[in-house]
Amino acid sequence: MNAEAGNLSGYMPGRPKIWIVVYTGNSGLTHYSYCLARELHENGADVTLITNVNYELDFLDAGVPVIKLFHRSRHYPRDLVRFWRLFLSQRPDIVHYQSFLKFPAIELLMLELQKHKGARLVGTAHDWLPHHRRFYHRSLMSRYYRAFDRVVVHSRQGEQFLSERLGVKPELLVVIPHGDYGFFASEPKLTREQARERLELDRERFWFLFFGRIDPHKGLDLALQAMPLAGAAGLIIAGNPERESIGKYLRLIAELELGERVKLFAGRIPVEQVQLYFRAADAVVLPYRESSTSGIAHGAMGLGFPLVTTDVGGVVGVGDGGVAGLVTATGESQDMRGGRGREGERHPPRLGGGWEAPGGGQ
Repeated sequence: MNAEAGNLSGYMPGRPKIWIVVYTGNSGLTHYSYCLARELHENGADVTLITNVNYELDFLDAGVPVIKLFHRSRHYPRDLVRFWRLFLSQRPDIVHYQSFLKFPAIELLMLELQKHKGARLVGTAHDWLPHHRRFYHRSLMSRYYRAFDRVVVHSRQGEQFLSERLGVKPELLVVIPHGDYGFFASEPKLTREQARERLELDRERFWFLFFGRIDPHKGLDLALQAMPLAGAAGLIIAGNPERESIGKYLRLIAELELGERVKLFAGRIPVEQVQLYFRAADAVVLPYRESSTSGIAHGAMGLGFPLVTTDVGGVVGVGDGGVAGLVTATGESQDMRGGRGREGERHPPRLGGGWEAPGGGQ
């Protein structure tokens, strides 16, 4: 269960009308919003999910109305007007934003207007600051977070950052664990052998998985540079290179002579196929240079996979007792080899955080 659901359902007396608002329809924020909406509904709340026309989870039943309101960025002014009109017509008691929609400087005015109309506002700080930030983002996001009645963070590190670095009052902050993405398990009976056969992978090799959007802050280059130190292990790369060409990584693979040890699946991975890539792997690698939290980490844990991750942001706090896996120093590619376990062992017998690996989700 998403712990945030229980918290929000008790935020107001009675049966409040709750909006969960997410600008994207096909991202990790969308997946989180779906899970939260479903759990709130199951806890008896009156929930509506407001999302994008490219919403990709229609094949799953959240049990709540899903309003596909937002479009591409060029429609932002019109969408903002439509969003405001919908708010006036439905008058939700709580509006829960999973991030700013597009331009927080503009949306600050709308937040104040919604509060003036009696709505309580909740924001979840998935990313404490934008990854591709400008000089003004720190002061802007400080103002943005302080406009809410409550701000949800997923770790104590997030609570400390927003309080100490962005000036958000501690009484406005509430730490609620992220929760996992159990719905990724679309084929419960899928085995590692079957997944590797479908992806044409060496069945005997130990495979790490780098999954998700390929951005500079995700540190794929660090994972590749660590591969010569990882014995005969291989790396599955499955994700969409949205902000930079895949060419730099192909050149690095060639320079390091990794050959068949790296399997690249470039492009957007449909939700229904996510489990396939996880099931084919032994461990998930998150060599991030910076991150507030990671939906990939929670997806991996929900499917029963250990992690190898850098010590950044709130990622290392995803498990109840710490990260479920091995933690390396930030930006140190040589430390990523620690995820291989003891020499000669196919699976690490016990990983950090007091969590026992179930054989890579087999």
